[in-house]
Amino acid sequence: MRTLTLFFCCVFISKTFAQDFTLVSDESNPIVSEAPIKGTFFGTSWTDINNDNKLDLFYAGTIFKNLGEGKFETISTDIPSSKEVALNSCSWADYENDGDLDLIFSWVIPKTKAETRIYKNNGNGKFTEVKTILNDIDSATWSTQWCDYNNDSHPDFILTFADKFLGNSHFPNRLYKGNKDGSFTEIKESYEFLTKLAPYTVSNWIDYDEDGDTDLFIASGPAAGVKGAAPDFIYKNLLTETGNEGFQKLTNTELSFSEEKQDGQCYNAVDFDNDGDLDVSLTNYSGTENKLYINNNGKYVKSEAPFTTTNTNNLSNTWADFDNDGDLDILITASSPKGSGYFINNGDGTFTENDSNLINAVTSGNSTGITVGDYDNDGDLDFFVVGGSKKSLFQNNLKNDNGWVNFKLIGTKSNKAALGARLQLTSNINGKIVTQKREISASNTFMGHNSLRAHFGLANSSKIDELIINWPSGAMDTFKNLDINKFYTLEEGSNTPKSSIE
Repeated sequence: MRTLTLFFCCVFISKTFAQDFTLVSDESNPIVSEAPIKGTFFGTSWTDINNDNKLDLFYAGTIFKNLGEGKFETISTDIPSSKEVALNSCSWADYENDGDLDLIFSWVIPKTKAETRIYKNNGNGKFTEVKTILNDIDSATWSTQWCDYNNDSHPDFILTFADKFLGNSHFPNRLYKGNKDGSFTEIKESYEFLTKLAPYTVSNWIDYDEDGDTDLFIASGPAAGVKGAAPDFIYKNLLTETGNEGFQKLTNTELSFSEEKQDGQCYNAVDFDNDGDLDVSLTNYSGTENKLYINNNGKYVKSEAPFTTTNTNNLSNTWADFDNDGDLDILITASSPKGSGYFINNGDGTFTENDSNLINAVTSGNSTGITVGDYDNDGDLDFFVVGGSKKSLFQNNLKNDNGWVNFKLIGTKSNKAALGARLQLTSNINGKIVTQKREISASNTFMGHNSLRAHFGLANSSKIDELIINWPSGAMDTFKNLDINKFYTLEEGSNTPKSSIE
């Protein structure tokens, strides 16, 4: 158990990057000063362990508690941390539905130890390892993600296994259904992704067709011993269509790119062009370029965005409106000197790379996990990136006058963390009615995820005309004429929005 270490010095910002991203470099900040892990692939996530509306950071077994005003402390837990770990994956959800976020965490020390465990949030800043069926699994799990694939309000999760990657990981994936009593049941159906050995990397739960159930996109190698790219494993959730739990593997007939050869690492479904449907992005590691598939009324067309034209060991793609102009920008990570980058959405279907050294300069060209969230609660989105022996916290000091809004969702009939909830916001931007979309997800970056709060940039909007929330339970809440530049907490079934931060 680690000792509690307090740091009360203010954050010092030294190096400034384009668009006023600044690298936090004050050694009194434990995020900066704690020694990085000397491994390869890592996930990370912003979370809120104590519901104080200040985002805390989880990275490689350590929780950095946000004290406000740029200050953090490392808190003592029984969550394992090792400086020799090779890879780790994390995901946060309220699996007990008791009002605080719990952790599922997988980590591997090659030839020594491999574990995936659930850590219950006790609500007092402490975490307890939960004895589950996972305690019988000691294997090199590549990644793990919470979801609620059957919309029963009890979070489920998946483990992916990259066969042959670490030499001892000869397992198909495993899917576990959450039960009302807090236990889990392994799904034993004969789906290919649960029976076939393959170099599975990261799974992402995405409601790509917006039918109310979350679909499964599993990126896949190839890893050691496998030559050439191969199709990923993409499954449609059949809950809405049939009323029963089930998955259908998609072919090019149902989803035009599902059989294309990839070296997949991370999927996202976003409406980057604000045209009302979800486009799909994928980072590939080698053998083929990254992809951005533009959804044209159900037909997907490859974009020639600048981040899709190279083959540079890419891992994560994460989307957020960093300049608050009303459309989604993208950050890319890579374990190569030229692979990562920050690309600004120009609002016309094109992107411009902004400061290619933003990540490379501080990660020595080796970046893997990334997480986005407004940790300083100033209305713009910050990010933390990790890879190899480097880790970096970037603060967004945006100086334009663009508006914004930020939502924390609480499920009642749905799972408490609102995983799978979809938000649709309409406002007037530059004299045009613009609709933006977000989905609450615990699996939208490489081996980790962004903050569970939903952020929208609003440019010159004076108010939010309408916000529609489609909850996993099937309920729909509608709010009209909301104020901008505020943090809201919205509870399922309530028509009264609450201010999270005054």
